[in-house]
This record gives sequence, C-alpha cells and structure tokens, in this order.
Amino acid sequence: MKKKYFLLAIISTFALMSFTSKKDCSILKNNTFTYKNRGSKVIVIYKGDKHVEYHNKKKYFIKSDIEWINDCEYYLIIQESTLPNFPFKSGTKMHIKVDKIRGEKVYLTSTLGGRSWEARLTKIKQENYE
Repeated sequence: MKKKYFLLAIISTFALMSFTSKKDCSILKNNTFTYKNRGSKVIVIYKGDKHVEYHNKKKYFIKSDIEWINDCEYYLIIQESTLPNFPFKSGTKMHIKVDKIRGEKVYLTSTLGGRSWEARLTKIKQENYE
C-alpha cells in the first residue's frame, strides 16, 4: 500500500512540474518567422527591440518597437506602416503574450482595444529582408 502512495506522489510531482515549467521564449529574440494572412505569406523579423512585418512579397511593411514585459510577453508599439487600409495608427500599443512554443512554432495571443486573436509564427531561415 505504501508503494502505491509513493508511486502516486512521484507521478503527481512530475505532472505538477510539467504544468509549472517555464517557457523558453528566447526563440523570439533576433529571429525571422512567417505566418499566413488571407493566403499570403507574411515575414516577421524580431531584432532587438524592433519588429518588422513584410506583406505582399515585401511590397508593404509594418514597423514597430517592442517593449518587453518579460521573455514571453511584450507590447508592440506601431511606428510606421505602408500597408493599405491598415486600421492602426502610429503609437498604437498592442499586447502580445506567448501561449506555447512547440519546436519552431510560436503560438501567441494578441490583444488590442478589448479584442483578442490567436496567431502562429513559424521560424524560418534568417534572410536579409531589411
């Protein structure tokens, strides 16, 4: 009977540790990602405290500053955009939180003006997009 309780305690400890383990969000630092937007590939570059998205084969861009809250949470402050009909003005602050990381994929939730949406970024080979 004692063996069962001991085994249960060990299993419970490992289960609890798996829920409380800290995510390693260092993948976001100085890397290039992609995501799909309306069937088109968007390139996203994180470089220090800067964030750039290239749309429509680099025809348009959105440039933002990053204000890190912690390794897995930050604000994007939009600085400049050439994307047609882009609804956000310079200075708009969007909250981003990393939900999980699986291999080369980063799942996050963005919140702005009371609305939230989920996104998935996939790390790609870093190229010279700037």
